[in-house]
Amino acid sequence: MRGKADAPVTIAVFSDFQCPYCAQFAATMKQVPQADAENMRLVFHYFPLPMHAWARPAAEAAACAQRQGNAFFWALHDFLFDHQKEIKPDTLQPMLAEFAKVLAGFDEGKFATGLIERQTAAQIDQAVAFAQQNSINATPTAFVNGQRVQIVAPEQVRTLIRRLSEQKARGAAADSHTPKQER
Repeated sequence: MRGKADAPVTIAVFSDFQCPYCAQFAATMKQVPQADAENMRLVFHYFPLPMHAWARPAAEAAACAQRQGNAFFWALHDFLFDHQKEIKPDTLQPMLAEFAKVLAGFDEGKFATGLIERQTAAQIDQAVAFAQQNSINATPTAFVNGQRVQIVAPEQVRTLIRRLSEQKARGAAADSHTPKQER
């Protein structure tokens, strides 16, 4: 998760690190202005598709990074999408090892052990099962406050955040003016 837990807008995305459309989605989310991003929480759900040769190991690596901290997950998330076109099944592990070296405070040994032992495989299995149980069959699949949407541009995200934030603020204001029932 990235953002405040109590943000008025939650965007949940089911994503695959090898999917080019997911890379576009990630780039779109990076373009949301900080002022708007303050009102948004982004929740990432692993959904590596079977036809993508390195998506599953990348998901397991990201989950291993997350075990050391949320910031490490998002750093690896951004790295994988930013370098997606350069990554191949045989270059993924060396690229991950090189990237791990530049993360301050990151335990490279713990990360390497997690990858070798596939310590997060069950977590990824659960994430895939959750997606399938909820009829998710493509990536990226996004939900805004529980409603399935297709996000194509940062302007669309900004508009959704502003509209939903205003609605929540109006609802909270209306609730504060509603008399409570006395007993």
